[in-house]
Amino acid sequence: MESKHLIYLATILDKGSITAAAEYLNLAQPTLTRAMATLEMQAGTQLFTRSRFGVTSTQVGESLAREGRAITRRLGAAQEQVSRYKLGIKQNLRIASGSLLAMGVLPKVIDRMIEEHPDVSLTITCLNPSVALEGLLDDQFDIVIAPQSSDRNTTSLYSERLKEDKIGIFCGQQHPLANRSDIQIDDFMSLDWLSLGIASYFEQQTTEMLSSYGIHGARTKAVFRNDAYMLMKMLASGRYLAALPHFPVTVIKEEFSICELKLEHIQPVSRDLYLWCVSPLQEQFAFQSFQKIAKEVFEEQNIG
Repeated sequence: MESKHLIYLATILDKGSITAAAEYLNLAQPTLTRAMATLEMQAGTQLFTRSRFGVTSTQVGESLAREGRAITRRLGAAQEQVSRYKLGIKQNLRIASGSLLAMGVLPKVIDRMIEEHPDVSLTITCLNPSVALEGLLDDQFDIVIAPQSSDRNTTSLYSERLKEDKIGIFCGQQHPLANRSDIQIDDFMSLDWLSLGIASYFEQQTTEMLSSYGIHGARTKAVFRNDAYMLMKMLASGRYLAALPHFPVTVIKEEFSICELKLEHIQPVSRDLYLWCVSPLQEQFAFQSFQKIAKEVFEEQNIG
């Protein structure tokens, strides 16, 4: 089984047809068709079906395509590493975090890392925590800053808590509930909400938190996928509420005139932040430096 055939299969499924894949790969269509026939013979089963709407993968086909995508990523990473080496950069760290952290805390970590280690480059991606951890397990990232996740098998990963955190309810300073100390559950009726659209376990955690407060069926008017800036701008208008992690929002709340609602006699939901990596990376100097800087920067953010 040739690695290039796995790459071809992944491209066919991603592009939706053999014709589009052949054009993308700059291959003759008969050459690509023969390669797939060889791969199907080696796999002992059909890898995809064709129709006038395009191709649809089989279970085995999708499994092999994932391997092809992984090979493509590794080749791309190798090419990038060669380019960096020519520029005098010894190592690259691929980092993923949520978009709220990227607005306030993470730039401080990155800035110090660049200043103290000019021979290390950084690639930063903003993703929701569940997808970021999945990418770490799939070798798409080296480091992830995210909460614990019960919907991912993270036993093979190293993690260290960076900051205790919780989920809070935020609004703009002009919102009717802003700065009130006598908020009752009935006050939330018919109010409009915004959401970061944090997927799977984390979204469920927020829903359960609101339900525990007695807030059922929150009327979400807009969901922002991995774009916290738009959410914060709209939240500052004073027309909406949002359930968000306390720490990253509090770091930037003054910039957007945001406040957290004071809810008495309510136990907040924990959402502590962790530094994640694959276990072998712990021994690398670049990771140890990033870990030290991240812990210091997170500790410096003394918020209430």
